[in-house]
Amino acid sequence: MQISGIVTEGRHRGRELGYPTINIPLGDAALSGVYAGRVRVDDAWHDAALFADAGRGVLEAHLLNVVSDLYGREVTMVPIEKLRDAVHIADDDVLKHLIADDIARTRDVLANTVRVMVFGTFDIVHKGHTNLFEQARTLAAHPYLIVSIARDASVLRIKGTAPRHTEVQRLAQVAAHPLVHEAVLGDAEGYMSHIVAAQPDIIALGYDQQGEYVEHLERDLRGAGLSTRVVRLQAFEPEIYKTSKLRTDV
Repeated sequence: MQISGIVTEGRHRGRELGYPTINIPLGDAALSGVYAGRVRVDDAWHDAALFADAGRGVLEAHLLNVVSDLYGREVTMVPIEKLRDAVHIADDDVLKHLIADDIARTRDVLANTVRVMVFGTFDIVHKGHTNLFEQARTLAAHPYLIVSIARDASVLRIKGTAPRHTEVQRLAQVAAHPLVHEAVLGDAEGYMSHIVAAQPDIIALGYDQQGEYVEHLERDLRGAGLSTRVVRLQAFEPEIYKTSKLRTDV
């Protein structure tokens, strides 16, 4: 799940404790507690410890390797793995020790995170896609799921019909899915540039994904200097959960 927002000025409590944070509106009341995560600023991703404060409706991030004034900038935060529930601690020394432990655990989780990438059109996100995401995440103990969204022109060229929803709409829909850490648009031409940028450890192909790019994928990965492993996922009730079968005129 990606949560984007404009950085607003907070209470400066983290700065007083030696761990400055940036704050954006939480936007999802289901999130609460401390997470290992990532934050995108412009086109760069940074490791971060995140704190979802449901009471205040704020998502805070302590960027591990960046100290910068980001007020008024739009950023995107991605919770990857929950570390603990929120607790109220009045003693500053105890709180600082706890935050230091959160940061150490964040570094450990992110160091062991495996980047898993899947591809699709996702014109309608249905149970079959949710199962695809679930299968992909089981490929690693600490998965970071990246979903590549096919561009409108690519869909039209390959399938012969345009998608019902634009690439921007499909990107936003997938990015909001609770199992997805990061959603990206595919390349306008070819496919390797955005894969190289994502640096996946594993590419998980759907049971029915075919075509020239699938046929030559492993060769092209090696040619790009990537040691990415390619696996094939299982079908999930394909007689029901296939977008072409679920499309309506609504």
